[in-house]
Amino acid sequence: MEQLQKVYFLFCVILTAAFAVTTLFRKHVPGNEGVIRQSRPNVVVFFADDIGWGDMGANWEQYRSVTVNLNKLAESGMRFTDFHVGASICGPSRAALLTGRLGLRTGLYDNFVPGSLGGLPLNETTMAEALKSVGYRTGMIGKWHLGQTRKYHPNSRGFDYYYGLPYSNDMGCVDVPVFNRPPEHPCPQDPSASYGLSAVPLFDNRNIAEQPVDLINLGDHYASKATKFIKNVSLDDSPFFLYVAFAHMHAPHAHAPRFSNSTDQNSVYADTLHEMDDIIGRVMNTLDEYGLTKNTLIWFTGDNGPWLGKCEYSGNPGPFLGTWLTKTYGGGSTAKTTTWEGGHREPALAAWSGRIQPGSVSDALVSSMDIFPTVLAYAGASMPPYRRFDGVNIANILEGRANQAHDVLYHPNSGVTHPIGEIDTIRMGPYKIFWKTGGTTGCPASCDGKVAPQVSHNPPLIFNVVKDPAESTRITAESDPGYSDILAKAEALRRNIVADIKSDNTSVADYSTGPEGYPCCDASKYLCRCQRD
Repeated sequence: MEQLQKVYFLFCVILTAAFAVTTLFRKHVPGNEGVIRQSRPNVVVFFADDIGWGDMGANWEQYRSVTVNLNKLAESGMRFTDFHVGASICGPSRAALLTGRLGLRTGLYDNFVPGSLGGLPLNETTMAEALKSVGYRTGMIGKWHLGQTRKYHPNSRGFDYYYGLPYSNDMGCVDVPVFNRPPEHPCPQDPSASYGLSAVPLFDNRNIAEQPVDLINLGDHYASKATKFIKNVSLDDSPFFLYVAFAHMHAPHAHAPRFSNSTDQNSVYADTLHEMDDIIGRVMNTLDEYGLTKNTLIWFTGDNGPWLGKCEYSGNPGPFLGTWLTKTYGGGSTAKTTTWEGGHREPALAAWSGRIQPGSVSDALVSSMDIFPTVLAYAGASMPPYRRFDGVNIANILEGRANQAHDVLYHPNSGVTHPIGEIDTIRMGPYKIFWKTGGTTGCPASCDGKVAPQVSHNPPLIFNVVKDPAESTRITAESDPGYSDILAKAEALRRNIVADIKSDNTSVADYSTGPEGYPCCDASKYLCRCQRD
């Protein structure tokens, strides 16, 4: 018996030593870090800015040779053809992605600006906060746009690490000339000059790394910080969440010099798109290098459609042209800021080796708000209590067990009609119903410079966007025998969603502004200038 105990003790010592050596080897040899890891997936979300459905080569032939890495991701996973975002402007769309809730629930109906004191309300739970609560390491690279004061900063909303811009790259001046239309004003060099905007800051966690930001080299810095985050988290067994929210493809466009004339499109837009695709490739290569790809769920989509007022510097909405509006009023915007398909139908894909069938294509009606509950389910995290959610868990679609997610999606207007944020458009099966259209104001909405008037429709406009993706010909009682049933069902759905939101635990966002809402690295310097070391 004593001899048997000695043998057992020696066996335990050997087993423990072997485990220690294996762990040490796994943590320090590139390519082996993912051999023994947690079963919960790592999560990477790529989120582009102002990108059109037709800007991804896997969707539209124009950029097939430009988005090589995105095309590879689509081939390795599932591409969505009928994917929509929660709003058609930056801030509310980002809030919808990170909370799984429409802006009427979170309180976000418009963008925060330099000087904003508020942000995404603190009683709303972000994806980063939910994942961090179950042991995930969390990092964000890129555009936040959900509040820049301390309590609304990404480091206060669940992200262990943050590197990026607090808002859009055009919300302030920069020193290095970049491409835009109409041109942005450079920061004045004369301290006595009068200028209405602050210099755009670049944050590294809570510190400002440079102000104004150098947009030319920003893409390379984003790639470097993203890959460094992956390398750092590969050294422990905790799963991680990395959110990469590009400045691309929001004007003004900028890219590293090596991307100039780098495509067959002969355009600044294509060169900038090429740089974004290159950043995605660098992140994917790093996941491969550290053996993490097989256990990483990867998403790609954008916040809203192209900013058509930027003319040749705007993206391609593909077939989603909103031609009823342009034919009826001789022009106007049908993409960013609108509820026409070009405003909120986005390129999208998901990839996860061994779980999502390579080369699969889904025509299911899905939303960026579905990412929140789907990721939380895979991570073993509970949905936040006392809230209703507009996103649903689409794991069954990702894994090929289902082909339907939503019967209905609600599209809040985003600066097109007033009051903004209201549900004036509904997608119901193949049908799209508009109670209001037109009225885009502010910065140039369309390249023709025209603004379609704001019009209320009673009865509402109805289109079949499956048969008519350009939304060119409205359905009438004469053209569709089911018109009366479609209309009655849509009216009931609209009443129900309004009542549901009113009875929900909704939030109110603070849109006030003040001096402390302007990020500044050194208030003693003109335009808060500070340069990278």
